[in-house]
Amino acid sequence: MRGSALSGFDGSLEDEILKTVETPIVVLDRNGAVVRFNEASERLTGFAATEILDRKIWEFLILDEEIEAVRTIFEETCGASTPTHFVNYWKTKKGERRLIEWSNQRLNDEEGEVAYILATGIDITESKSREVALSESKAFLRSIIDASPVAVITIDDKGNILTFSHEAEKTFGYEEAELLGSNINALMPEPDRSAHDGYIRGYLETGEHRIIGKARAVKAQRKSGEIFPAILHVTEFADGSRVFVGFVEDVSSQAAIESRLKETQVQLQHAGRVGEMGEMATSIAHELNQPLTASASLAGAAALTLKKVDFSGRDGVIALLDDAVGEIRRASDIIRQMRDFVRKRKTAKSLHDINKVVEEACAIAVIGAEAEGISVKTDFQANAGAAQLDRTQIQQVVTNLVRNAIDAMHNSPKKELTISTERRNGLIEVKVADTGFGIPKELKSRLFEAFVTSKEDGLGVGLSISKSIIDAHRGDLLVADNKPSGCVFIFRLPPEAHDDAEQNP
Repeated sequence: MRGSALSGFDGSLEDEILKTVETPIVVLDRNGAVVRFNEASERLTGFAATEILDRKIWEFLILDEEIEAVRTIFEETCGASTPTHFVNYWKTKKGERRLIEWSNQRLNDEEGEVAYILATGIDITESKSREVALSESKAFLRSIIDASPVAVITIDDKGNILTFSHEAEKTFGYEEAELLGSNINALMPEPDRSAHDGYIRGYLETGEHRIIGKARAVKAQRKSGEIFPAILHVTEFADGSRVFVGFVEDVSSQAAIESRLKETQVQLQHAGRVGEMGEMATSIAHELNQPLTASASLAGAAALTLKKVDFSGRDGVIALLDDAVGEIRRASDIIRQMRDFVRKRKTAKSLHDINKVVEEACAIAVIGAEAEGISVKTDFQANAGAAQLDRTQIQQVVTNLVRNAIDAMHNSPKKELTISTERRNGLIEVKVADTGFGIPKELKSRLFEAFVTSKEDGLGVGLSISKSIIDAHRGDLLVADNKPSGCVFIFRLPPEAHDDAEQNP
C-alpha cells in the first residue's frame, strides 16, 4: 500500500519512528483512505490499525457534522505546497470525542503529483476543557459581579482598573470601556486622588492593613464631577499577581434621608417653641387688654370731668385725652389681632372691600417705618373690588409682608416701600414691594417652607403661615424680583361682587 513517496524509508526505521511518537500520526492516500495509523492513534481511538486500513477517514473517525469541513481541508491540503492546519473531533471506538489539532502536509510521488497526506495531531481535549472551564468560570464570576447590588471594581497593584461592574457603570456614570487600564483615582475627589498611589505603595511595602478588610466612609466622584458619600470595602486576592477588589455602595440617598430626619427634628423643636410662644402671647394679650381698657376708661373719664370745668386751654387738653383714648383702643385692637393670630380658630369669611382691609393692616404695619427713613407709598385702585375673606387673617398676611419689607431695607441705601392693589386678569392682586437687597438665590425655592428664613434672628414661620392663609382663601402667594433691587410679594384672591361688600370694618 505504500506509494513511491514512502519507498525511500527503511520499513523498520519508519515503524520505530511512528511507534516512538506520542502524538497521533495518520497517513492518507489521495482518496482519504488510511495508509498508516500509528500506535498513539490506536491508543487514542481504541481502533487497531488493521481495523481501519484502506477505510476513508471520514467514514468512521469524523463526527457527522464535521465531515464536510474535514473533506474540504483534505482537498485544500492536496492542492497546497505548504502545510495546512485544522482542529476537529475524532470519534473513538467507544463513542467518545477527542479534540485534535492537526498539521497536514502533502507528500508527492516521483512525478510531483500528490501521493499521500501526512497528518500530525496533538490531543488538546484536556487543555481545551480547562480553557473552556476557565472561560466559563470567568463568565460565571463576571455574572456574579454584575449581579451585585453595589459597585464592584477590581484593580491591579498599580491601581489600574481591571473590571468595572454594571452597577459601577450606573453609580459613576462611566462605561467600562472608558476606564479599563485607567487609574482608580479617576473616581476620587481631591485630596484622595493625588494621594491614592502613595496609599498602595505604602501597603505593598509594609503590608499594614489600613483599608483592606475594613468598611469605611469615603467621598467618591462621578463622571459628571458630582461628589457623593459612599461606603468602601476592599479585599485582596492573588491571581498570578495581586488583585484588589473594591465594593462601593452609594449612600447619598441614605445621607439625604438622615439630613431630612435631622431637619424634621429641628422643625418639630421649632414648632414646639412656636406653640409655647402662641400660648404665652395669648396670655400676655389677655393680661395687657385689662390695663389698656382701664386706661382708656380713665382717660375718657378725665375728659368728661374736664368738660365740666371752664379754664383756659381746656379744649386742647380734652382733645389730647380723646387722642390718647383712641391710641389706647388701637393698641388694644393690635393685641386682639395678635391673640387671634396665634389662637386656633375656624376661618370666618365674609365679603370685604380689599382696599379697606389692606389700608387698616398697613396703618398698623408701617409703624416705625418713618423712623427707619423708609418712604411709604400706597396705590389702592378703586376697581380692586371685594372678596369673601377672613379680614383678620388677610390683615395678618399684609402685616407680615409689610414688616418683612421694612426689615429687608434696614441697611439698604434706597428705602422705598410700595403697597398697592388692583384687579388683574379677573383676580384681586395685592403687592408689597421693597428696595432692599432681595432674597438669596438658594432660599427662593424654599421661601414658603416652615422655618426657612434669611433673617439672623427670624423663626421662618411668617411666610409659611401666610402661604397657608392665602391657600385657604383659594388664592396664590408668590415672590418676584423688584427691579433694580429688592423684591415684590404678591398675593391674588378670587373676587366677589363689590356691591355686596361689607361697609363697616
